[in-house]
Amino acid sequence: MFYNAAMKAQRLEEVMMKSLIVTAIAAVMLSAVSSTRASVCEIVNGSFEDDGLIDNITVKEPNGWDVNMPADKFSGYVHRDWTTTGNYNLTLYSNWRTFAAGDMATVSQEVDLTDVNEIIFDIKLETDWLAWDPSKCIAVLLIDDEVVWDSNSAGLVVSGAYPGQAYEVDNKYRDGNLHKLSLGIRLNTAGKIYQSYITHWDSIRCTVVCGGSGLLAGDFNCDCCVTFADFAMLANHWLEQNPPWLYDLVENGIVDMHDLGVFVDSWLDCSYIEGP
Repeated sequence: MFYNAAMKAQRLEEVMMKSLIVTAIAAVMLSAVSSTRASVCEIVNGSFEDDGLIDNITVKEPNGWDVNMPADKFSGYVHRDWTTTGNYNLTLYSNWRTFAAGDMATVSQEVDLTDVNEIIFDIKLETDWLAWDPSKCIAVLLIDDEVVWDSNSAGLVVSGAYPGQAYEVDNKYRDGNLHKLSLGIRLNTAGKIYQSYITHWDSIRCTVVCGGSGLLAGDFNCDCCVTFADFAMLANHWLEQNPPWLYDLVENGIVDMHDLGVFVDSWLDCSYIEGP
């Protein structure tokens, strides 16, 4: 079979990447003891990859998440409508129904926020017909059933994709206890709504208390260390064109050896502040 120069170059990059994966695995095994980190926020199934496709989350809940959805007013599923990390995302949407003001659908899980700076997530807003009306519907993030972030306050008032949204965790939640973290969609007006409001959620993650320099380049899971977990995330987007912004470290529109070079510079570095 004939291979032109471009195909040979791409094949060489793929071979090099596989070799680097093997090397990285060995390095991680050797450094596992010295690179551990306790008390890190761990959101279970934050990118909704664990279960594959779920047509109805009231029938089968995504792993790690509890579903609270008023009957017939809302629906939800895990599909591939808008993914920023991995192959799946969560979608919550309102049905054409009569609502009371404040009706809401959520998915929730218990998390430890003791060392957490921010909760970061990717979200997309859309409708099935008319323009998004921020006076009628908002996306919400809640802790212990209290709204701590909403799309209106964040300035997300039209349909669109909004990766990298963040909520800075209040000190009252950094108390060593578990707190209920919820993602939701809420209707603000009462009456019949003749369209569906749709929210897509993906890549729900935390940043923990890091050093003054903040997150390192390549710390994709925001745990303040660059380890094999981050390398696996980078490898998942290898040679992808127009990748999620998080992985395009040199901003050249593709995940390639240039991004890998930036990543390697931070390999096994940590930026967290050790406690007493």
